[in-house]
Amino acid sequence: RGLGDVYKRQIMDNIAITLERYNATSMKVKHNDFDVIIDRPVSKGGNGEGLMGGQYLLTGIGGCFCSNLIASAAARDLILENLEVQITAFISEDKPKHFCKIDLKVNCDCSDNKLLNKVILIAKKACIAINTVNMDTEINVF
Repeated sequence: RGLGDVYKRQIMDNIAITLERYNATSMKVKHNDFDVIIDRPVSKGGNGEGLMGGQYLLTGIGGCFCSNLIASAAARDLILENLEVQITAFISEDKPKHFCKIDLKVNCDCSDNKLLNKVILIAKKACIAINTVNMDTEINVF
C-alpha cells in the first residue's frame, strides 16, 4: 500500500480568498467590509504597510485556535477573563527557511485551571489551521 492509501482525504468544504495587487510591494485581500494588506517591512524592500505573509500565517493559527478555545470554554460555562495568546515562531537555520517550531502560550484568568487545560487541548485538536500545518498538506501553485 502506498502512502496515499494510508491517508484517505475527503474534501468536504472549501474556503477561498483572492489577493489583488495593492502597490509595488504588497497585496490586498478584500473581505466583506474590510481589507487586509500583506507587505514586507521597509528593511526587506517593502513599504511596511502590513504584516508579512508568515505573520499572517501565525495570525491565522492563533485566530483559529482562539476561536475554538472560546467556543469550547463557552460550551462548558468556563469564563476566560483577560484572555491573551502569545505566539512565538522559530525560523529554521536550514534552507528552505520555514517555521520549525510554533509555540502558543495561553494566559487568562479563570476559576478552573484543570478545565482550562482541557479546553486548550480541545481547541488545539479542533483548529483547522493547526491541523493543516501538522499534516502533509498538498499545496499547488499554477
